[in-house]
Amino acid sequence: MNIETLLFKEIIIFPELFLGISIIYLTLHSTFLAIQKEYPLIQSSVLYLSVLILIFAFYLVYNEHLNIIEISCLNNTYIADYMSFVSKLIIGSLSVFCLLMMHSYILNQQINNFEYFLLFLFSVLGLFLLCSSNDLLTAYLAIELQSLSFYVLAAFKKNSTFSVDAGIKYFILGAFASSMFLFGSSLLYGFTGSISFDDFQLLFLNVVPGENKINIEFDKLINEVYCDLDYLIWREYHELISMISDEEDKMFMVLEYYQFLRGTFTNFNFLNLSDNLILTNFNSFDVNLIKFALIFILIALFFKLTVAPFHIWAPDVYEGSPSSSTFFFSVVPKLAVFVLLVRIFYFSFYGFVDHWRHFIVLIVIFSILVGSFGGLEQRKLKTLLVYSTISHMGYSLIAFSAGTFESLQMLLSYLIIYSFSGLCIWSIFILTRVKNSYIQKQNKDLTDLVLLGKSNYMLAIFFTVVLFSVAGFPPMIGFLVKMGVFLTAMEVSMYFVALISILCSVVGTFYYIRLIKILYFEQLLVGKLYYPINSQSSILITSLFFLFLFLFCNPTLLFLISHKLSLLIFF
Repeated sequence: MNIETLLFKEIIIFPELFLGISIIYLTLHSTFLAIQKEYPLIQSSVLYLSVLILIFAFYLVYNEHLNIIEISCLNNTYIADYMSFVSKLIIGSLSVFCLLMMHSYILNQQINNFEYFLLFLFSVLGLFLLCSSNDLLTAYLAIELQSLSFYVLAAFKKNSTFSVDAGIKYFILGAFASSMFLFGSSLLYGFTGSISFDDFQLLFLNVVPGENKINIEFDKLINEVYCDLDYLIWREYHELISMISDEEDKMFMVLEYYQFLRGTFTNFNFLNLSDNLILTNFNSFDVNLIKFALIFILIALFFKLTVAPFHIWAPDVYEGSPSSSTFFFSVVPKLAVFVLLVRIFYFSFYGFVDHWRHFIVLIVIFSILVGSFGGLEQRKLKTLLVYSTISHMGYSLIAFSAGTFESLQMLLSYLIIYSFSGLCIWSIFILTRVKNSYIQKQNKDLTDLVLLGKSNYMLAIFFTVVLFSVAGFPPMIGFLVKMGVFLTAMEVSMYFVALISILCSVVGTFYYIRLIKILYFEQLLVGKLYYPINSQSSILITSLFFLFLFLFCNPTLLFLISHKLSLLIFF
């Protein structure tokens, strides 16, 4: 008797399962801990348990040895490939760093609610699912899981009108973006009969960029039909199909079975069938509706990326939210949203690159202009970092809109550097607590960093190095990836976009240099006094600094990872 067992290492969704089950157990643990009469301080206990859960989830992701290019499960709605593998590792490591860095801030703000960390874990679970989603419905549910957590995290300080106002604004505009994503997805489903990215890639495999009408030849579709049929079930139908002499009836039966398995391709007009079961003629159709649907999906995801002109909510939400929540909003989710953009527009609808490129180029120019010039007059550090984020998302979209292999490689490199740079900058923002009489004042003005170089010399050095990298000063790693983005734009003849971006990059450098001037060269006798930083935070911030030094001295590792990702996406 053969006994078949299900091995845990063969469950590719096991990290998400572990994370979800751990959240349930952590909820029970925290509930029983919080109902005691003395209502103990539970921040440290729940925080370190959350860190432990994320470390185990990170290890489970790392333990997935991808011996083949990709594996799918759950009726092809979840996919594990090298892109999801690397993005989950980066998101997991960023989330652990965020939790550890915000520990002191949460203690000082007296956030003694275990729900804060549960929402944090729920958002990480949503980002993990978003990185591996393989259809529009799974992607939407993953986006909503992390977005609903973000809404509550933004409004978590119930006693602050600014925090409640930020949560309401975030919720209203986030719901509007979600409705646009659903509308675009429904148009795609109504037009194609499917929501799967694999089906979109198969259906529009022969799309030629620049055409408004498409004649599709379904040679590869029929080959896929025969390859995808489950052998055990197909055996039962084989005798019946072999008894059918008419080739057209035989083909209809095969496609009917394929439709049953995949739930797609329902609106076909058969004009001719050859003897070897290859459809050579198909009705041509107009793709304007598809372009219209893709624009709606792009706008919805641009809301999540805070690019102009869809950035109006960001300064108020980031300024009003607790700094620990803003820390997480601005650093972690950008990579997951770009992974979804790559899956939709590079994997599924790459043939439409000429159609959506023009729209993205307009967004790119507007975002870089707003991010560069809008930050010049800012006096609050959070708002300044928001405008910096807007400009960096614009630079990322330059590489995304180019649509080439090199541009995808530079996009992934830029996102990795941006994520770790933001992690370092926001960590320093969280750790520098000014000693003043305004105990409730947690948001920082630029003047709160006056002469940090004299009071904490090493922290000021770390901050300066990261600011130089973000600004794109040579020969830092930020300069190398930004130069690569400009070169990919010129490679596809987007010279005007590259020129505007380079000029705006010079303009945007001003507010980074102004920060460095405030750190070292203000004409004051005495600077601000800061609370000391604990050893745990010091070790973490030093590790980030040495990571930047390593990438500055040897950026080969970064470019090898992004190169391998790009190869597996394109080929």
